[in-house]
Amino acid sequence: MERQQVEYVERENAFLREQLQMMTDQMEMLKQEVLEEGAKQIRGKENTVQKMKELEKELRQAQANAEKWRKTAASEQNKVKTMTEEVERMKHVIDRAKAIPLAGKLITKIEREGNPS
Repeated sequence: MERQQVEYVERENAFLREQLQMMTDQMEMLKQEVLEEGAKQIRGKENTVQKMKELEKELRQAQANAEKWRKTAASEQNKVKTMTEEVERMKHVIDRAKAIPLAGKLITKIEREGNPS
């Protein structure tokens, strides 16, 4: 009977070793899958962060361009305003010059030559 018990224990032992090895293999596979999935998640988040940094850079560049264009537009508006004021001043000078008899005739003659009929 003792021999049968030893054989039984040996068979049971072998069976349990196989079960243990299968479970160890399954745990290793699960561990590997979890690591791979975690790596994918990390890469995805790194890509998202990189894209966000690129978008922030583009946004800063667009803001800088917009500010530059605003300054250029303001400068152009000032130029137009200055030129308009200068034209008005010149019109007043011409109108006063026209009031002088000899200068008025000369201005009228120059205006006629500048505007061909």
